[in-house]
Amino acid sequence: MEELNDITEKWCYFFKHAKETTLDGYNKIIGEDLIIKRAYEALDQFNWSEDELITYEQELKRIWDNKAVEDYKLERAKAEGKAEGKAEGKAEGKAEV
Repeated sequence: MEELNDITEKWCYFFKHAKETTLDGYNKIIGEDLIIKRAYEALDQFNWSEDELITYEQELKRIWDNKAVEDYKLERAKAEGKAEGKAEGKAEGKAEV
């Protein structure tokens, strides 16, 4: 594993040893290579039971839903802040006149 120096060698190792290598083993090989890590995770998911896959998909949906709610709250807060700032600016402008 120590002699895997470039991306081509890492991909070759991935295809040759995918079935018998654990995620920890891949982390040592892959390092920061996100693409190969995602390939390993996809291969690992292929072997999940239907219940495991359903649970995983439900968790992903929950995470995405929470992110969407947070994004909505942030956008709404920004819009409210802008509206409040404009109202204050108009009030200050009228007070100066």
